[in-house]
Amino acid sequence: MNRRIPKLLVAFVLAAGASSLWAAQQAASADMEDYTIPEGTEFKLQLHTTVNSKTSKPGDRIIATLYDPVFVYDESVLRKGTRVDGHIGEVKAAGRRGKGGYLALVFDSVELPNGEKQAILGSLTEVFSSEGGGDPIVGVEGDLKGHGASRKKQLALIAIPTGGAAATGSMGAAIAVGAAATVAALVLPRGKQASLETGSLVGMRLDRDVTFSLPVNQN
Repeated sequence: MNRRIPKLLVAFVLAAGASSLWAAQQAASADMEDYTIPEGTEFKLQLHTTVNSKTSKPGDRIIATLYDPVFVYDESVLRKGTRVDGHIGEVKAAGRRGKGGYLALVFDSVELPNGEKQAILGSLTEVFSSEGGGDPIVGVEGDLKGHGASRKKQLALIAIPTGGAAATGSMGAAIAVGAAATVAALVLPRGKQASLETGSLVGMRLDRDVTFSLPVNQN
């Protein structure tokens, strides 16, 4: 009896299985298409996390969703409502002498239609609308800033003692101005915290290209 037949049969079955697996993988890859969203693309996001320079800590997670879909060559690759996550970077609470607080928002991932997380790097560009009032400022480096003490208050505090010092001569006026500046620094209230409430609409800039695969005709 030829005992080599079972071995040949096993080899044939394994080869056939490998061929089928390769064919399946090729078919699956043929049904996928790569998309690249270029650096500089801007997203409009709705926040679902409240951030505040007084209470937020570096590393705290941020949840947001796309307010508008994202297109590549007129084709929608990320639908409205797609989840975009991030975290709090550097934080500094509002301080004395009218100094406003600030914090950095870093967007680090987007959820693809298949549920997978795709790493991204995005930064804050603007605030379209701020829930809960307030008027936060976005700095040139994408950090969110709270307003300092109003310039009107600062000028008023300095002007009060200097008005009567005009007749005392230049030396007296200089001393009065210096004293006024010291008083102003001591009595100025704290600046405002940098904050955004849940529901606020913000802009995000993609700071590097991101490439991912999506099923053909299912994006």
